[in-house]
Amino acid sequence: MKKTILTTIVTAAFVFAGFCGASMADKSVPREAAKKPAMKAQAPTTLFDLSHSEIFSPVKEGPLNYTAFHDALKQSGEEVGINKEPVTPARLARIKTYIIAGPVHPFSSEEISALESFVKKGGNLLVLLHISPAVAQLTNSFGIIVSNFTLAETTDLIDNKPQDFLVTNFGPHPVTSGLEKIAVYGTWGLMTNEPAMTVAATTGRAWADMDRNRKFDKGEPQQEFGIVAVTEFGKGKVVVVADDAPFANKFIGQADNRRLAENIIRWFRQQ
Repeated sequence: MKKTILTTIVTAAFVFAGFCGASMADKSVPREAAKKPAMKAQAPTTLFDLSHSEIFSPVKEGPLNYTAFHDALKQSGEEVGINKEPVTPARLARIKTYIIAGPVHPFSSEEISALESFVKKGGNLLVLLHISPAVAQLTNSFGIIVSNFTLAETTDLIDNKPQDFLVTNFGPHPVTSGLEKIAVYGTWGLMTNEPAMTVAATTGRAWADMDRNRKFDKGEPQQEFGIVAVTEFGKGKVVVVADDAPFANKFIGQADNRRLAENIIRWFRQQ
C-alpha cells in the first residue's frame, strides 16, 4: 500500500542507536389506540472515527476499506457505529472502544485530552497508521512514538518488495497469541516508553528508508523497529499498529492478519 510521507517533528530518540415500574396506558383509552413505547436502538459499544478525513472507510466496500474488520467486530457481538463529529467526552460516553484508522488530519489538543480521559476511565483505543503525522501527538500521549519514515526489510519480502514484508518477531502478549506472521505493506516504525511496550517488530536488519528510494543507503538506521505496540493506561488499553494494511479488506486474509484483529478485540474485552 503506498504511503504519503509528510514532514513532522519526531522525538530525536526514535532514530535509534540500539476495549411493574413502567406506567400503564390510561384505561379509558381503547386498547388498539394505546401506543407501545418506541424501542430505543442499542448504543454502539465500538466507534470508528470518521472525523479526521480518513482515507478508507469501515462501511464502504472496496479492497482498501475496512468492512471485513467492521463485520468481524459485529460478529463478535459488538454494536458498531461511526463518529463524524469532533471527539469530545460526550461523544465517548458509554463507548467501550474507539478505533482510529488512517486519519489524515491531526487530533486537536482537546480531542487528545478527551481520548486520554476516555482510556484512563476504562476505554479501549485502537490506532492504525496510514500516515504518521496525523496521530504522532496522540500516540505519544500514551508512550508510543511513531516514526516520520517508512521501513524496509531484507528478509521475508512480499513480491520481492522491501517495503512489503512479513513480520515474524513477536513478544508474548494476548495481542500476539498464536501469531506466526503478519503481512505489512509500507509500514511506519514505533518505539515505546514504559509502561508501553512493543509486541511485534521487524528483524534487526530492517532499515529506515529516509530518502524513500527503497534501497539501503549509507547513514540510514538499520535495526529492529516496532510494528505493534500496546499499553495499559489507567483502567483502559491502547493498541497502535504501524500499518493499517493488515486490517484492509484486501489484506486481512493474508498471513495471520485476521487473527491479529481478533486478538485485539479479545484483549479489549478482558478485564
